[in-house]
Amino acid sequence: MGNKKTYTIKEALDFVKKGCGAKFDSTVEAHFNLNVDIKKGQTVRFTTSLPHGTGKTQKIAVFASKKVANADLELSEEDLEKIEKGDIKPGVDFDVLVAEPRFMAKIAKVARILGPAGVMPNPKAGTVTEEVEKAVEQFKKGKIEVRTEPEAPIIHTIIGKRSFDNKDLKDNFEEIYTALKQNKPNKTKSDWIKNCFITCTMGPSAQIALD
Repeated sequence: MGNKKTYTIKEALDFVKKGCGAKFDSTVEAHFNLNVDIKKGQTVRFTTSLPHGTGKTQKIAVFASKKVANADLELSEEDLEKIEKGDIKPGVDFDVLVAEPRFMAKIAKVARILGPAGVMPNPKAGTVTEEVEKAVEQFKKGKIEVRTEPEAPIIHTIIGKRSFDNKDLKDNFEEIYTALKQNKPNKTKSDWIKNCFITCTMGPSAQIALD
């Protein structure tokens, strides 16, 4: 992935932006490789709010007992069948699913679809809550969920758009990196974050020199 040179976050952002060949406003991402054992339950899952947002408008679906003003999709029990049939697709029709606790037993029947798509509601992610409207507002403002891949000790996360000022991208990266260090899984080694690469859509990657 990229060359073997390591960069400061500022140098890395300059490098990936300069090498990006996309004609559109590319997404800038951070990829963390972790020294953890997924099979032993050493997973990472947390939420954090990016100080400058993601630059991407997230489509948010809700299961709630009342109307939620900012929700993009208000789901009901009948919609679970549509999710099962593929008429409503997670990751396409919505990016985040927020639910009141009372709906979780019913939502569990489509967990095999929502889980792999990374949208199964979870209290740790702030997506199972009585305060659905507040949660929707937070996700709209730049709150993101950061988690390890289901089958691999890797984290892929957005830090913004190529059009962002480098200082804003740096702030967003540092927010994620600080939060990641605070969410170290139990019984992992001190050097549990192996390395990190910054990249953008249709561009090169650059390895960050982590502290």
